[in-house]
Amino acid sequence: MIGGNTMKTTSVNSKNKRYTALAWILAILVIAVAIPLNLIFDRMNVNFDMTPNSMYTLTKTTQDYLNELDARGEVVDVYFLEKMETIENELELLALYRTLLAYDEHPCFNLIDFDPDTDPETLRKINPDNSFNLSDDDFLFVHGDRVKRLPASLMYTYDMGKDSEGNQIVRDAEFRAENYFTGYMKSVIDGELPTVYFLTGHDEVPLSKMSKLQANLKNYNYGAQELNLTTADAVPEDCCILIIADPKYDLTDAEYEKVYAYTQLGGNISLLLGPNQNEVAYKNLEALTAGYCIGFNYDRVSETDPNRHSHEETYAMMCDIMPANPESEEDLTAELVSEENSLPTYMPYSRSFYENFGSNYTACSIDTLIQTATTAISEPYGGKDLDPVSKEGINHKLSMYSIDTLRNNSKLVVFGSADIITDEGTGAAYYINPLQLFLTSITWMYNSDVDMNISNKKRTYDSLDVNSDKEATMLMSIFIGIPAIVALAGVVVWLRRRDA
Repeated sequence: MIGGNTMKTTSVNSKNKRYTALAWILAILVIAVAIPLNLIFDRMNVNFDMTPNSMYTLTKTTQDYLNELDARGEVVDVYFLEKMETIENELELLALYRTLLAYDEHPCFNLIDFDPDTDPETLRKINPDNSFNLSDDDFLFVHGDRVKRLPASLMYTYDMGKDSEGNQIVRDAEFRAENYFTGYMKSVIDGELPTVYFLTGHDEVPLSKMSKLQANLKNYNYGAQELNLTTADAVPEDCCILIIADPKYDLTDAEYEKVYAYTQLGGNISLLLGPNQNEVAYKNLEALTAGYCIGFNYDRVSETDPNRHSHEETYAMMCDIMPANPESEEDLTAELVSEENSLPTYMPYSRSFYENFGSNYTACSIDTLIQTATTAISEPYGGKDLDPVSKEGINHKLSMYSIDTLRNNSKLVVFGSADIITDEGTGAAYYINPLQLFLTSITWMYNSDVDMNISNKKRTYDSLDVNSDKEATMLMSIFIGIPAIVALAGVVVWLRRRDA
């Protein structure tokens, strides 16, 4: 009996030793295979996208389009104002790095990365007249004579929040580059450059006196041309926005009909109508703005409070950029009213506007963009009013917008002065905010980007708020204690099986 138990024990121990040896051999084999495979994949630059939303993999929409361009022999030079090796190990930019590598595998996407500080020649080549306001990490898409700038700031959008101590943190982020990259390629290949037309024939500000604005429009990927509707049969089909910059005379009836027909198709109007001392009645311009339920006064607004105008230029009066109506889906002023913008807002002597309750008022979405303090005064100026009166003690509206849903969401934006977009006006630092608002209104009325309907890819940032030492101790015991107990239990089981 004793001999039988001895043989049984020996057999079990021998069996356990064989299992233990086999386990060690398997572990060593796994390590021996895994390490060389990782080294081989790293050398071959082979990666597997294990993210739940395929963060580093191009969508089928993009792959199909790139394959089509490859088959056609199309090539877009994509200049990246940063060297790829500088972002290779940046965790926050990993999605951008992997996405660029995926695009660059296609011959149609010719990625040219360079450091503008050490390679100024390439910078001069792609931006010879400095018309593009380029920054580090920006992109330029070039195909023939068509060029589009893609700011680096558009690559990600962040949802910011605050922790329990009030510190600002990133709650999650969305990677948006793929929709832009593919859309910009399509834009420069197909030649889809939206054009902004400037009306002429009424002593408006000529385009030649708005060279800085033209550079800004080019930087925002818009073309600019003049338009004379006394000779043109209609507003051109490629007109995304019609700008009327400080006309001294009214539109003719024939011109008004052409502009009205353009708005009926969803066309957009930007009217900058400054004070005009001449006795001119803008009958057709009044009809045009009234169609959007906005009216304008024949006046000139100035500031009476000496603390609210420039000491160097008395006509530069301090105004307020207005936050968007919380009930509105539109927001043109978010960046300008944020805490990050500490610049005061100035406007020159301006014309004022008001809401006009027309028959289509309920179909229009109207809001104020810039208004004065109640210390400003509106004085009669020009026009043909029989009994003009001054207005004081109220907030005068110097800029507004309206969307008419009955005309395919046609948009109108009005400003009480055109000085904010002229070379002379933009040379002064006072009008930075109104100029930026004007440029924002351009992109709001017509977005120049081609939307490929590629969804953003969200990256979630996990965070853990600990409110007390007691809570911290409890969490430490959970995260450290429980794995330790499980490991200890495993050791005990192994020892018992070894001695069995």
